[in-house]
Amino acid sequence: MIKILYEDNDILVCHKPAGIAVQSSSVTSPDMETMLRSQILRSGTFKNKSALLHVIHRLDQPVEGIIVFGRNKKAAASLSAQVQAGGEMNKTYLAVVYGGFSGDEQEGELKDYIYKDAATKSAVVIPKPDKSKGAKESSLSYKVLTSKNIKDISTNNVVDFEAKNETEARNTADTVSLVEVSLKTGRYHQIRAQFSNAGHPLLGDRRYCSPESDEVSARLRVRNVALCACKLSLVHPTTKKEMSFEIQPEGDIFKELD
Repeated sequence: MIKILYEDNDILVCHKPAGIAVQSSSVTSPDMETMLRSQILRSGTFKNKSALLHVIHRLDQPVEGIIVFGRNKKAAASLSAQVQAGGEMNKTYLAVVYGGFSGDEQEGELKDYIYKDAATKSAVVIPKPDKSKGAKESSLSYKVLTSKNIKDISTNNVVDFEAKNETEARNTADTVSLVEVSLKTGRYHQIRAQFSNAGHPLLGDRRYCSPESDEVSARLRVRNVALCACKLSLVHPTTKKEMSFEIQPEGDIFKELD
């Protein structure tokens, strides 16, 4: 059952689990939209009994976090406008990334240009504009909340690979970091691609991983991308009241670094 954070005649705010798509074209794959409609029809507790939902924004399938749906066209239009750059909807993310950060890197910004490669369906990060590829400016700010050596993480004891060579032995001393991220632009796979490009791939991310981050993810048994849209603020489309929502990530790796 999907956890509902708030709902009324205009909006429905919920906690999307990792591993479930917001919307899917496959009839055999469950998605948030379908699951929520079924939950509304089966439950008698919803204020708005209609199963009509308007998708406002998305999270990648392996990512967990807060999602808001519109319950009617007028509310959906207002929410969609808030999602646009400079709008009133703001999201904050928590991510567990590979590697430690030096003293002057504890807070900072990542500024790049990103385009989507049609063949691989991956975001490609480049340092300069390239109109021929449709690359768009992409920026985010981050703050390191804590860092931890993986030998001090309890989940590391679940999978204990024997170090077969000097490189593997060195990797057992690797560090992972919990970072808070605020997007200034909303590009395809932006957080995942930009942190990977900066040398700090997200744990559990097989698409943008490095050999080192992939090994650490395996050691710590991180199966989904260690990224959570943990805070969301918006203006209610009807009452115009500012609303804020916050969740705690469910992944074990987040609990280790809390």
